[in-house]
Amino acid sequence: METIILRGDSKANSKLLLKLARQLNFKAKTLSPEEVEEIGIAISIDKGIKSGLLNKNEKQDFLTQLRQV
Repeated sequence: METIILRGDSKANSKLLLKLARQLNFKAKTLSPEEVEEIGIAISIDKGIKSGLLNKNEKQDFLTQLRQV
């Protein structure tokens, strides 16, 4: 499975790409600004965890706290 995220300023071109994707049997979805922000936050958290700045116990505590929010 491959995932592609495209971002553009033209609503007409976005609609054209969505139509083409569906014709090619891709699952396609328009993301809300909130969903885009959540993806960015998730990527940042993942990079922070993988950076090694937290030890294993701190990582687990951090992830537990996130799940409670």
